[in-house]
Amino acid sequence: MTKAIKQLLVLTAVIAITMVFVIQFRPGTNVGTSGGPHCAIEISGECVPRTDYSTALRLAAPNGLEDKEAEQARKLVLDGLIERWLLNNDADRLGLSVSDDDVSATLGRGLVRVSLPAAQEDFTVFRYRLVGFPDGPAKALPVLDPKTGKFEYKRYQRMVRRLTTKTEKDFREYQRKELLAARMRALVKSRVRVSDAEAYARYARDAEKLVVDYIALQHSFYADHVLDHSVEAIDKWAEANKEAVDEKWKNRKDGYLPTCRQARHILVRVDDTADDKEAAKKAAHDKLAAARKRIKNGESFADVARDISEDTTTAKEGGALGCFAAGKLARPNVTKPVDDAAFALEEGKLSDDIESRFGLHLVRVDSIHEGADAEKVGRHAIAKELYEKAETGRLAAEGAKQILAAVKAGKTLQQALDSHLSALLNEEALAALGDSRPQIKTSDPFARNTPPFAQVQAPTEAARMLFELKEPGQVPSDIIPLLSGYAVAQLKERKAADKKGFAEERERYVASLLRTKRADALLAYVQDLRDKHKEDIVMNVRIASPKASTK
Repeated sequence: MTKAIKQLLVLTAVIAITMVFVIQFRPGTNVGTSGGPHCAIEISGECVPRTDYSTALRLAAPNGLEDKEAEQARKLVLDGLIERWLLNNDADRLGLSVSDDDVSATLGRGLVRVSLPAAQEDFTVFRYRLVGFPDGPAKALPVLDPKTGKFEYKRYQRMVRRLTTKTEKDFREYQRKELLAARMRALVKSRVRVSDAEAYARYARDAEKLVVDYIALQHSFYADHVLDHSVEAIDKWAEANKEAVDEKWKNRKDGYLPTCRQARHILVRVDDTADDKEAAKKAAHDKLAAARKRIKNGESFADVARDISEDTTTAKEGGALGCFAAGKLARPNVTKPVDDAAFALEEGKLSDDIESRFGLHLVRVDSIHEGADAEKVGRHAIAKELYEKAETGRLAAEGAKQILAAVKAGKTLQQALDSHLSALLNEEALAALGDSRPQIKTSDPFARNTPPFAQVQAPTEAARMLFELKEPGQVPSDIIPLLSGYAVAQLKERKAADKKGFAEERERYVASLLRTKRADALLAYVQDLRDKHKEDIVMNVRIASPKASTK
């Protein structure tokens, strides 16, 4: 064989290999640039190209997702592509198609469709910042000229290159499939109807209102009138709950160590709205001067504080601010000047009038505690706080349950309340309660989506429980937790919805029901298609991240 013939044969082989390479790896042949199978998914022997998967992932999911979020995004995209194939396949059965003009019109508005699972479409549209449509999500691309608002072909070309691994021709075909799936979704949803009877039934349910009688048993009632506040009771509880006290002490010991001062104050507010502010301040000084005189004449600071202090938080406690280290006073209606004054005073001495943004204060230090003594005082204060919170909660819950059981047994709400209070307090103590005595109150009319009355901890759950009651006089199965206590409620009246109100709300209720029923119809339709093809689906894409799969 001559040298020229050999060279010709080699050249021919090189050309052949090159042609194979060009054919196999030219743009649009759907071979992923990172390798892997040609098909991301195979369904009934048909291929969903890997480039469809990578394009959908780039369009739907934001960059920079953590491993778990990235896995979720991959699963959503794969499920969406499966649903797209199922809808396209069923469209072929029905003879539906999408024209070139339809594809051009959609792309010309700068919109590209993305299929996501019907079951999670609403969530993913929000999470992935897509545009929501009745027949499926889409992504808005910046392909319109900002000045004219018209489609700009060069912008479109750049976006296709940036967001996909497809040629323009293949991307159009990808969008044709997406539009056909969207058309199928629209077709399924278009068959749904909502009757006036359905809409009225939902309206009647939402617009119906209840009125209840209720008793609120607040923690504060039991703290003020029932709880044993003796040192012995607190110490006994602290011993039984030592772990809880120790844990709280670790977090709060800096508020007591190395030295803490047990102090009290009397607050007289200055009327900032007065026309003559100097006169208002003088009136406050005069009031504190009268308080100082009463104390020097033998009245206890605590009694005077209870009588005249305008700090409602501490007045009932005789103005007690607790024991606190320097700079650690943390009570409402006090500021740094009060803290500073306490650490400038000798034990048992009264301060001068101290001005703060809350008004004028008179301060006295009852005692000074250092080292181990300060820790003992601090631990006792913490135990007292924990004890009161736990025990008032227990007493309020037990009281509410006793009242509820008594009503279920046939007593009236008032009889049940009276029996509970009589078991707690003697006649003299009951007579002294005055306005602090728990009372039966009547709620305003409330709907299913509104709180039944004030201070309810979980309004939706409380309303649900009360709306289960059918007849006046019935009580729910359990007590109702409040923000700081418990309540017992009894149905007083059910107020039915009226037809006039429905006439005003009809359109809104029909539209709301239509959205819900259409979503349910699509979900059921897609699920039926999935069930028919569940044995025919093969996924060739790994959902888990490489890190997660090696653990």
